Amino acid sequence: MPENNEPAGVQKPAPWGFWVTIGFSFVIGIVYIFVQLIIFAVFAVVAILCTKDFDIEHFAGSLQTNGFFLSTAICATAPFTIVLIMLFAKIRRSITIKEYLCLHRVGWKELLKWSLVVLLFAGIFDTLSYLLDRPIVTQFMVDTYSTAYIVPLLWLAFIVIAPISEEIFFRGFLFKGIEHSVLGPAGAVFITALLWSIMHIQYNVYGIISLFIGGLILGVARVRSNSIYPPIVMHILQNIIATAEVVIYLMVMPKGV
Repeated sequence: MPENNEPAGVQKPAPWGFWVTIGFSFVIGIVYIFVQLIIFAVFAVVAILCTKDFDIEHFAGSLQTNGFFLSTAICATAPFTIVLIMLFAKIRRSITIKEYLCLHRVGWKELLKWSLVVLLFAGIFDTLSYLLDRPIVTQFMVDTYSTAYIVPLLWLAFIVIAPISEEIFFRGFLFKGIEHSVLGPAGAVFITALLWSIMHIQYNVYGIISLFIGGLILGVARVRSNSIYPPIVMHILQNIIATAEVVIYLMVMPKGV
């Protein structure tokens, strides 16, 4: 007898297996890096034309904290990665894209609940940073914001595009494949949080640990709500808080400090 009273021969919705998911994720990562290299090349050509003594090493180092470059790179790479994610999900014919990426609607109370969790986590982490005499606003964040040049582009990239694209990949496509493997939901929460935090190599160990804990919270929200929308909203809220802290820091700090 079929389980759950399902008719015989009906295939349950199932994503790609663990290793196929990892393989497709690797392809997405390669495309992500390739597009960023193209943006880097464009910026390098402009710099060569506008600079007499061009130093490639100094130039490459400066772009690591250049807000304008990072904003442009995020805006340029996101469409390619999202299209690939949609494509890889669509060709898995046994499951719809909506189900694959958990594009399930949730009520405003659910979103509010997880938003309050983010605010609580941000408050606890900032308090801990203060007690440990660690900067709440990192130098990377200050340098990035100070070199944004087109500030609305930075807001668009860091507050909207990056959270949406990262969550669709990490808590959407990658999460689904791991969740339906032997590792289960707990493994998906842990692995996606680990990979997401390691991806932010611009931060120190303390910052990466905080991102890992934040990633665990995002993963739990994804499991408990069975939807990608709470993690997206939470990620956006996290970045809004971080951006607001930078703005306040730059407003209150004396010039030249």
